[in-house]
Amino acid sequence: MKKSKLRGFTLIELMIVVAIIGILAAVAIPAFLEYMKRGKTTEASLNLNKIGKAAKRVKGEIGTYPVESGALLPHTTGTCCGDSGGTPQINNKCTPTPNAFSDGLGWSHLEFSVDEPSIYNYQFIGVAGGSVFTAYAVGDADCDAVQATFTMVGTTTGAGNPATNIVPPASGVY
Repeated sequence: MKKSKLRGFTLIELMIVVAIIGILAAVAIPAFLEYMKRGKTTEASLNLNKIGKAAKRVKGEIGTYPVESGALLPHTTGTCCGDSGGTPQINNKCTPTPNAFSDGLGWSHLEFSVDEPSIYNYQFIGVAGGSVFTAYAVGDADCDAVQATFTMVGTTTGAGNPATNIVPPASGVY
């Protein structure tokens, strides 16, 4: 009669697998968290593009960008960390206040408001003469007390056409 040989993994083989999984986790988790932070910044770019398109529309209608200036909304502090966004639990988002954007100071002219919980606060500054404007998205997506400011500059080209450019914050600032 033949003896059957016991089969299985040795302790060393199991420890090697655990070490490989640990190394993969050490690389993947920080990269994942960085992608999550970067993903939250799309709100600022999307809303600034919305403001830019509205400003271009106004320029097409009346020949100049709006010269009114809108306040930093929905929060004047620039941060929404610790806020609930209108829900019972804390989700670090500002509670939407669409009525605040009807102040008659730029926002009404642009027909812009933030109607859902947001991470960033927005400001529009029209310059006298109506040939340029600046719009800002200010917030702290990762709640590290460092404000990220996205800036949109609206200009008029030599041919008289509207143009916009978004300047993101420094790399690694969310």
